[in-house]
Amino acid sequence: MPTVQKIPYRVPVPAILLGVALITVLGGVGAAIPQAGEQPPAKAVLVAAPEFAGWPKDQKPEAVVIISGQTYGYLQPCGCSRPQLGGLERRANFIASLKAAGWPVAAVDLGDILPTAGVVPEQVLMKYTTTMNALREMGYVAVGLGTAEFTNWIFRILGEYAVKKEQPPIILSGNTAGVNAGRLIPRKDAFAGIGNRPMIDLTEIVDVGTVPVSVTGVVGLSVAKAVGALGPDTLVGFFGDRESLQTADKELAASPRKPQLNILLFQGTLAEAQVVAKGWPSFQVIVCLSTDSEPPEAPTIVAGANGQKTQIIQVGHKGRYVGVLGAFKTADGKLDLKYHVEPLGEKYLTPGDEAVARTTNAMLPLLEEYASRVKSRNLMGKFPQGPHPTQAKNPTLNLSFVGSDKCMSCHAAEYAVWKQSGHGHAMEALETVAKRPSLRNFDGECVVCHSVGFGFKTGYRDAITTAHLQHVGCESCHGPGAGHVANPKDAKLLSLQSPWRQEPSDRLPNLETMEKLAKLPLGERSQISVTAGEKRMLQSVSQTCSSCHDTENDPNFDLVKYWPKIHHAAKK
Repeated sequence: MPTVQKIPYRVPVPAILLGVALITVLGGVGAAIPQAGEQPPAKAVLVAAPEFAGWPKDQKPEAVVIISGQTYGYLQPCGCSRPQLGGLERRANFIASLKAAGWPVAAVDLGDILPTAGVVPEQVLMKYTTTMNALREMGYVAVGLGTAEFTNWIFRILGEYAVKKEQPPIILSGNTAGVNAGRLIPRKDAFAGIGNRPMIDLTEIVDVGTVPVSVTGVVGLSVAKAVGALGPDTLVGFFGDRESLQTADKELAASPRKPQLNILLFQGTLAEAQVVAKGWPSFQVIVCLSTDSEPPEAPTIVAGANGQKTQIIQVGHKGRYVGVLGAFKTADGKLDLKYHVEPLGEKYLTPGDEAVARTTNAMLPLLEEYASRVKSRNLMGKFPQGPHPTQAKNPTLNLSFVGSDKCMSCHAAEYAVWKQSGHGHAMEALETVAKRPSLRNFDGECVVCHSVGFGFKTGYRDAITTAHLQHVGCESCHGPGAGHVANPKDAKLLSLQSPWRQEPSDRLPNLETMEKLAKLPLGERSQISVTAGEKRMLQSVSQTCSSCHDTENDPNFDLVKYWPKIHHAAKK
């Protein structure tokens, strides 16, 4: 029988306040990591429970379930520029605001907690543990498992969390099996726990306020096939989802708690979830995978064979939004379900200086501990170094990074512009501005966009051995410059310093034209005449910049608006 948890009405103290971030440095991070610092203002305003459109105004919900999923390792928003969405800090403040309003709240997560592109395995596992501990602090009762977990050494992941304690959030993925010599090993045997239940279970029942709520976890065929295609090294296989759904139906029907609200965490597509909804109308709510990073504002409604309507919910990617499911009692004692999507914007930042903020938001000490462990274990030093594209295409030239100071003697004017720019102080943003958490200058996932050549051969490694490669320097855009420095008049070496130039005559528009373009909305810029070469250069240079100034790290990035800040016309 599933274990019963009780989620009481609980009002956190102190109440959560409203803060706003302020950070103006250039830079960003191209991986799933905590944000490089957020500074709230001196004054703060109390955050009340949001006004949810369509929800009863004169009636508190009997139960509220927060729904998240596909976080992909984003402990905090990624990047330095405003506005930003998401992060564990903001999620905790949002949940606390609902509890402070007297609402009974629990939370569930679909899975895919891990990053899908983590470079250092130890750091990937640390993110999982940090997130699971954070979810427990926030009142999560159950989480699923997704492709991100199954393809990242599932037994090591379980060893980082589930092996140590039998505690919420309980991991649910009922049709998951072990594999031995090509044979499926039943879940309860393959993932035996230290207590009364396996490390991976099928169902969980919780009391949210006065409402018994069940949560079931199952993997759909599409995810099972995707994981199976990766080969036997994943050490997992899957029984059919139908078999597990039938078992869950029986477990829930036999439970003395008689759940009034049944939620299915379904690791599958929307189309697959629609089939499940028709076949198993006992689940009033199904949470499934989203192919879009932005969630739909309303659930997909499917009418079952018995006339019951199932809500299929998708919450987007990277923890930028959460779903809020409210259950209201009707006159006949049934539940009327309402749904709302909440963007985790800047109003959910924790106000006050860092010492105060850490006493009011339990996520911040967890994030600080994570950052401290990244530093103490020197995970930045474990990042592999591969060849830069220019090095790979020209292996006989032995090209290496030399640092921006080597450019100064021949390019004094350009060097002066760089030195005064945000690029010229990019590492300082991680050293002095980043506070939630700090120590970002020891995290390779941040340093990659705040240094020269990190992750490439001869590129930045640390502040001691490669201090000359700190900040976003000349070679961050132009590529390794040792050959050009040694032979500045060599035409081939010179051409390698402009890898975005498709034709030798290609140039960016002059500064005056760039400023004119910047004043116009994107759709009206065709009014300004530019040559074919200038158009090619705008596209190519913008693509180069976007490796760090992408839509996550710098959502407002626009080359023609940024260019005047770093304009440095090269000598011809």
